[in-house]
Formats: sequence, structure tokens, C-alpha cells
Amino acid sequence: MYTYLFISQQCNLPIHLIPDAKYCFSELKFLHCYGNIKKDTLKGLARISKSIKKLILEFSNNNSGAIKLIDTQKNLCDVIFNRLMTNDESFCKVFEELLIKHVDTIKYLKINWMPVTRSILYLVNLKSLEIDSFYYSNWTNCSYLENLSLPSLKFLKVKRISSKILVNLIENTRGLLTEICIDREGDNNKDLIQAIYENCPKLKYLKLIFNNYNILELKNLLINCQYLSGLIIILGNELDWNNLFKILTDSSPINLYKFKIFFTCYKGPKVESLELFFENWKGKNRNPMLLQTSYSTLKYFNLTEKYKAEGIIKKYYHNLSESTFENFEWLD
Repeated sequence: MYTYLFISQQCNLPIHLIPDAKYCFSELKFLHCYGNIKKDTLKGLARISKSIKKLILEFSNNNSGAIKLIDTQKNLCDVIFNRLMTNDESFCKVFEELLIKHVDTIKYLKINWMPVTRSILYLVNLKSLEIDSFYYSNWTNCSYLENLSLPSLKFLKVKRISSKILVNLIENTRGLLTEICIDREGDNNKDLIQAIYENCPKLKYLKLIFNNYNILELKNLLINCQYLSGLIIILGNELDWNNLFKILTDSSPINLYKFKIFFTCYKGPKVESLELFFENWKGKNRNPMLLQTSYSTLKYFNLTEKYKAEGIIKKYYHNLSESTFENFEWLD
């Protein structure tokens, strides 16, 4: 009897028809489907496996078997639907409306399109919401999201969602958010930062765009979010690095020592700015920092090695692409 099953598109075996399939898969708790799985296979599993808790679907076609599979579950808690490379909004509509059936059990949801129905308004028990609106970014009919209230939400990760929608969403939580990861919402996000530090006292991890326009709000955020321990900074249009580093040194809560900073090779901080940052960090007697940047030079490397030897930096790592940054994973 299996509780975990991964099916790839290379698997042509109708696993629902194998001997003892009902016995093998009747207690399935985790199912991950990758690629264009035959719909008959998924419909067959839907008849056998009704106790799946976590479902990951990564398709590039409209699979009616997936709809049937979701429909038959009795305790669906965690749903991830990725790589939906199709312009058929009707499939998204059916999928979203079907989630309402599981409103009492679904706690974690991840989709990579902008919701096309109001169904998400009913998922009030969500603890984690992740949306990458790369597909179906139709902003003309999504004003209803401004009234979205998810009072139990703890984890929020979104891309290409407007700040206005996010401000209202954050204001409609009950202060339980501990992780917020926001990409590509635009540089003009001062109101968003204010909403975060006014409504998220338990915040531990944050990823956001910062620039000269909103940098003073970072200070307020650091003062108000005293549980913050990890911060990912994405460079906006322009940023005064000396000012940023001074704010981090002077205002960071005691537990904040994990930093990731994404910038291009043309807009990174000067070595002198980094050195002053490290010196001031040392003077404040703070925890040794874990630092990751998206770009590095030999001078950066030599400088960080010096402060690693002094115990100011615990670990330094660089990665050339923001897209490969693990959001809230630091190697201790």
C-alpha cells in the first residue's frame, strides 16, 4: 500500500489497471503528476484514491482527468497547479470553482495564473497562498480581489500582482503573516510597505523591492517587525546603498542577520560601501550575518573573506540570477 506517488509524462502505463491497484493506491496521501498524463489514468485514480491530502499537478494541456481527481477527494489540504501553458480560461474557471467544494479542508494553494473567478474569496481557511500571474493577467475583471479576506493566512508569495490588491489583502489578515514574498509589483510600493509593518507584527521573512522612494519605510518596518530574521532586497530603479546599509545597521531587530540582495552588475554597491556596512555591523555587536548577493567580484570576495575571518560574516554566497534565489533558505 502506497501513500506517495509520482507520475511523469514518460509513464505510459495505465497504473489504475495494474493488478491490486485498488489496494496499492487506496490510501494515497501525496500525488505529483508531471507532464501530459493520460486523462483515463487520472480518472482511474480518482475512482481508487479519495484520501489525497497533497496534490501537485504540472500540465501543459487541459486534462479533464485532473478535474475528476480533485472532485473526488475527501480531505484535500494542499494544491499546487503549475505550468498551465494554455489560453483556455474555461479550464481555470472549472478548476477554481471546484476548489469551493473543498473550502473546509484546503489550507495551501499555489497557482500560476491570475484567478479568473471569485472562488478564491471563499477559501477563508487558507494558511498559504502563492500566485504567479504570468498567465491570464487580466486586470480588468479582478477588482473583487481588493476585498479578499484570508484571516488565517501565514504565508504569502505572489508575482505580478498590483500593490493595491496586496495592501487590501494584508490589511484583511489577522496579523498572522510570518512570510511575505512579493515580486514584480512595481517600484511605487510605499503603501504596501506601510500595510506590512502596520498589520504583520509576527513577520519573520520578507522579500520586496526597495529604492530611494520607499527606503525610509524600510526603517519603520524594521522597527515595527521585531521578529524579522530574514530579508531579501530587490533593487528598484535607484538605491542609495550607504543609506540602506545604515538603516540595516541602526534599525534591524536583534534576530535579523540573514540578508539576500539582488542587483545588476552595473548598480551594485561599491566595495567601500560594503566595507563600511561590515564595520558598522561589527560595532553594533550583532549576530554574524548570512549574506547572499546576485553578483560578485574579486574585490567583493576578498572583502567578505576578511570579515568572515573576523567573525562578522558567517557565510557569503553569490548567485547570478534572482530567479535561482531560494526565497527563504539560508545555509547556516
